[in-house]
Parts: sequence; C-alpha cells; structure tokens
Amino acid sequence: MYKKTKPRSVMELLNKNLSEREVASTLSCSRNTVAGIIARCEKYGKTWDDIKDLSDDQVYEMLFPEKFKVKPKYVPVDYGYVHSELKKVGVTMLLLWEEYKDKCISEDLKYCSYPTFNLNYYKFTNSKNYTSHVEHKPGVEIEVDWSGPTMNYVDPDTGEIVTAYLFVATLPYSQYGYVEATIDMKEKAWLECHVHMFEFFGGTPVKVVCDNLKTGVISHPKNGEIILNDAYLALGEYYNVAIMPTGVKKPKQKASVEGSVGKIATAVIAKLRNEIFTSLESLNKAIMKAVKEYNDKAFQKRDGSRSSVFNTQEKTYLRALPFIPYEVCEWSYGYKVGKNSHISFNKGQYSVPCRYIGNKVDVKFNSHLVFIYYNRTEIARHEILSKGIIDGVRTEESHLPFPLKKNLFYEDIIDAAREIGSKTFEVIRRMYDEAKVKEQPTQTARSILAIADTFSPEILEEACNRGLRQYHIPYYSTIYKHAKYINNQTEKKDFIKSNKSTGIVRGADYYKKGDTN
Repeated sequence: MYKKTKPRSVMELLNKNLSEREVASTLSCSRNTVAGIIARCEKYGKTWDDIKDLSDDQVYEMLFPEKFKVKPKYVPVDYGYVHSELKKVGVTMLLLWEEYKDKCISEDLKYCSYPTFNLNYYKFTNSKNYTSHVEHKPGVEIEVDWSGPTMNYVDPDTGEIVTAYLFVATLPYSQYGYVEATIDMKEKAWLECHVHMFEFFGGTPVKVVCDNLKTGVISHPKNGEIILNDAYLALGEYYNVAIMPTGVKKPKQKASVEGSVGKIATAVIAKLRNEIFTSLESLNKAIMKAVKEYNDKAFQKRDGSRSSVFNTQEKTYLRALPFIPYEVCEWSYGYKVGKNSHISFNKGQYSVPCRYIGNKVDVKFNSHLVFIYYNRTEIARHEILSKGIIDGVRTEESHLPFPLKKNLFYEDIIDAAREIGSKTFEVIRRMYDEAKVKEQPTQTARSILAIADTFSPEILEEACNRGLRQYHIPYYSTIYKHAKYINNQTEKKDFIKSNKSTGIVRGADYYKKGDTN
C-alpha cells in the first residue's frame, strides 16, 4: 500500500497546506494511506524539514524499518503434499501445520508461523491455478453474480415477451442459495437484489464476493486500490459488509456461485420452462418455490441438505440486520447553489448552508429524503417534496445568510398584496401561515406579485380568486396560468369591440347622395 504512494510525496503536499482529502485525491490513493503515513511521521518525530533532502527510498526505510529487517529462514513446506492431503476427510490446515512444526522441532530446524503457512498455501494454489481445498468458514462470505441463462414472462397488456435476468447468491459453507428475477441488470436492480438477499438469509456476512461488473466496480487494477461506485460502497457501509470483487478473469475466486449458476439453471430454469408467467411478481413467486426445493434437497455426498446445514450450522454466525432495510438511492450531479442559498431540484427548492453559494453540489435521493453533497461530503438533507407539489421549498433556517431582514421582507410583501386586492392578500397570507419557516414562501410570494407587473393588478386579483376556488393554497404556476388566460380573453374582447366601433358603414344616405336621377 505504501510503496504505491511515496511517503515523501505525501509529506511534501501536506507541507503545502493541502488537506488529507486533497492529498489522497492528488496522489490517487486512499485517505487511510495518507493517515497511516502521518501516523508514522508522528511516531518517529519526523517533519518535512527532516526528510526533504532524502530520497524516496530513504524516507520509506526511515518510516517503515520493519520492512527492511532480515527475515529468518525456515524449512520450506511441500505444498503439493499439503494440497493432496487436504482432500482427505478430517484433514485441516492446522493439523498439517502442527505436523510440519513437530517435524522441524524434532530436527532442531526453524519453522514458519501458521499465518505464513496459510498465506503461502493460497499463493501456491493461485500460481498453479488450483482450487483450494480449505473448507469455508460459516457466515464469513456470500458470493453473488448474474446468471448467464435468462427467463421471461408475457406482458398481458401487449403480449410482448419480456426477458428476466437472474441474480444468484450462495453461502459457500452451506451452499444455501438465493435467486431473484429482475427486468434488467442495472445498478438499481443489483442493489435491490442485495437488500432482498440479506432479508432472505436473515443476516449479513463479513464480506460479499462479486464479479467485476460495471454496476458495482469502477476500477480493479492488477496492482493498487479497488474502487467501487458510490452506491455499492454505500450499501456495504450501511450493512457493515466488505465488498470484495474477485480478480479479473479469476472465476475460481468465487467458485461456489459459479457452480451454483449452473445448478440453478437446472433447478429453476429447467423446472419452470413449460410454465407461462404474466408478471415479474408471479415469476419470482415460482422461483422462490423452486429455490426452496433446491435448498431442501438432500446432498449426494454429505449428510443433510443446504437448508439443514444453513439453519443448524451457519445462520447463527450471520450478523443481525439493521432495524430499517437499506433504501436504494439515486444520484444526480452538478446543481449550482443560488444566491438565496437554495438549489433547484425536481421542480422544488432545497436549502444549502450559505457558505456554498455559487458552488456546484451533487444530490443523492430516494423516495423519502434528499441528501446534498459537496466534494463527496454531505452538507444538507431534507424530506423530499411530494410529487404533486410544484415550486415547493424546503428550508432550514440555519442555512440562510445572516443577518436576515425577516420582518421587513414579510411586511413589505403583505402590504403589497393588500394593495392589489383581498384575494391576492388571502393567497399570500395563507402561504406564510402554513410555512414552517417564515422566510420560506418569500421567493414564491414575490414571483406572484410580479404577475401584476406583467399583466395588471386587476388580472392578478382575478387570477388569485380563481386559484382559491381550486386550491387552499394555489401555487405560482396555477395563478400565472389563470392570469395569462384572463389577459388573452381581455385582449380578444377589446379587439372585437374596437373593430365594431371603428368599422366603415355605408348607410342609405350615402347611396342617396350618389343617385343622379
């Protein structure tokens, strides 16, 4: 981790008053890496002035001396023998290490530690492209993937055959499986399947092993830090689960789910191949029934079934689920904070701390809440406005600039509305009476009063009168629509009246004068 990011470069940028976040972004490393280097410098009492004349390698050796210690030699392990012995019933890595240790002691030779013994065995299997025979531990991981084979259902309204994609999950220890059909393989479906999967298993593991799919993994370099997308990372953090993509083109790193995909194709797809489904819900209901039969079916080479092993040996090792299930959020980017300390989002306005005025922020939202982020840091959150509300405003008073001319703004607007007419006054009064924060309707109220400048005070008064007949508090768009209609009708009447009064009429006297007889 530290060799990728040179400690000297980190210290140089910190000396230039960059924050840890800015340093991590500049050097394309994690904040933990930067924090670790700072901790090492504090431990050894080193500052930029102490290391600025040293090379990168000298600084690294100064901060991480343990990595340059000469490691003691030990008797090499025959991992070919270890690999073959692990196939036998009851043989474990610990047993083989103890046998190796006892032999070394009897011959007065040095032996490696148990963690080193395990680590080198994994390196051996990977180098030989072998499948490790080490048994999986219960409740540690879940392997997830999309199935290659698909299913379908018929849309009863159009008769169209709709393709359904299968999300597959397996607990390697018990081989207990989960399958769900979705209409696509996009990010939202992927995340929702994870939520449903955790609910099905009744708990969460330590880690989730997935493929390097684009809906979850942004980058997985051969050397360096794995970068997950924001939504997948947020789900993992919510459930306190580590998301661990497999190596690129390394299917054996998630062999359980790779094998389950083929078995599910037989257990579910083939079993339901002759049935016709008319909705995704009915398809998933049938899938769940087929999956239960699959999980309850007895093993051929071991006692019990997937269900029995899961319920008796593995379920208790899963972590408890959060009280409230995770709700999948969507992201929208690049909203400029206006001078009124609000952003416009989905036909509504949401307040942001006034220090961000003029900056661009990002929005994460679900069906209940709107989260506003600046540089990946949450700076505000609000309840989302209902879909039927147009020009609605969510304002937190602490976000607004200080000082606020509260009474002056309110009194001026109320006085202006009273001068126009009783109906206009009633609209503005109701808006302020219903607002949780007194300043919240100010912008909308001023926009409504401006309609009088666009058309006339009389037209605005009548528009407010019509709006009040429809709604308890009519919005700007409603009043403006009425005002525009009234204005058009007035102009039409004036035009017709003008033509009648100024038209050329040739009466009987005109033609009498022209008569020569």
